[in-house]
Amino acid sequence: MDRRSFLKAGALSAGLAGFYGKSVAEDISQSGGNFLEPARPIDFNDKYDIVVCGGGPAGIGAALGAARAGMKTLILEAGGCLGGTWTRGQLSWIFDFKKTGICPEIISRLDARNARHGGNDKDFVYEPEAMKIILEDLISEAGVDVRYFTTCCAAYKKGEKMKTLVTESKSGRHAWGAKIFIDCTGDGDVCARAGAEFEIGHNSDRIVQPCSFNAIVAVEDVEKLGGRITAYKKDSLAGHVESTKLNLQDLRAAGIEPSYNMPTLFHLGGNILLMMFNHEYGVHCDNAEEITRATIRARREVFKMADALAKTNSPWRNVRVVATSEHIGIREGRRVKGLYEVSTSDLLSGARHPDAVTRATFGVDLHAHTEEINRSETITHLEGFKPYDIPLRALICRDVDCLMMAGRCISGDRIAHGSYRVTGNAVDMGYSAGRAAAKFVSESKTPHSLKS
Repeated sequence: MDRRSFLKAGALSAGLAGFYGKSVAEDISQSGGNFLEPARPIDFNDKYDIVVCGGGPAGIGAALGAARAGMKTLILEAGGCLGGTWTRGQLSWIFDFKKTGICPEIISRLDARNARHGGNDKDFVYEPEAMKIILEDLISEAGVDVRYFTTCCAAYKKGEKMKTLVTESKSGRHAWGAKIFIDCTGDGDVCARAGAEFEIGHNSDRIVQPCSFNAIVAVEDVEKLGGRITAYKKDSLAGHVESTKLNLQDLRAAGIEPSYNMPTLFHLGGNILLMMFNHEYGVHCDNAEEITRATIRARREVFKMADALAKTNSPWRNVRVVATSEHIGIREGRRVKGLYEVSTSDLLSGARHPDAVTRATFGVDLHAHTEEINRSETITHLEGFKPYDIPLRALICRDVDCLMMAGRCISGDRIAHGSYRVTGNAVDMGYSAGRAAAKFVSESKTPHSLKS
């Protein structure tokens, strides 16, 4: 660039800076505890048929279902990998995974990497790092576009239809248009921002199940831990309760009273184990301050437990923390109102639906919502549970057209949520949601065409 061009470009930049600086300065409005954010134009992209918000188990399923049906599909993910709670949350075990769709493909690829340890096609343990590359391979092969480090922060309707999603990332603020959006954030963040009605707790009492913060640890000799490790054998969690009792005894002998009364240990291969010894109570998915405090407390507790166990003359001797979760695992967030609400009666009757997207077989599993209750009854179950169908209508946002959801934020009551929230159901309902969205688009229909 010659001197004249350089000066011209510099003057233009200075002029633009002055323009934007003046605009922002003049539009700033503060009143009490509120700040009025100045309006500004942002980049808009409407080249996608389907935009999937969140790249966790449900989001992976939704994106693959849509893309394989010929839709131009995008995943927007806040983290730096796919998998959500499977990877960033180090969940490392899967319930209710014996499904059709992409579940057998994931199992096959885990086995090809020797990254699945124990269990069967329904319940098993896996290596989270292997899951990351497997999911990226699946998405790449399907032609799905992915944008990491991107948070879905606003949603706008035109009439009854969702038309625009706004994101924030290192690239700045962007707007996205699509024929259909699918909320796979787990907590129903996009639906809430679009103005959809939702519930947290029972009758919106905001009583929720606790979070869990997981850690991967290394021990000197995994064989010496023996019965302390929960093992998947055939169709059951063999000796699970007995294993947790041994871990609880070890912690108490080391002078630790854990926040979770059923501390659970899974074997990830070699001398590497997954430790789920923590619970954080009263943490809400829509409160960043609560989530932050819980994460700090939980990480501190994990190290406190590991440090204490490492000093004992026991099979835990010299145990070391290898990695802690990138985000705390939230069991219960928003449940968005849909065209159908999965109810406790569905679970008791074993409901069947012509528009079923998956069949849930995992029973109700409600973790105690306070540490005090956790001491006496850590987990409660629903007597009389029967496997049941989740219908497509429960995945369609009632209040906003062209907006669907998959995963634990679908429409259901609190008891039913205690069953369908597990990731085997999430990935399968996501896959069905993606295929259904593609069908709506190809037929020039919207999800609300299913309204009765």
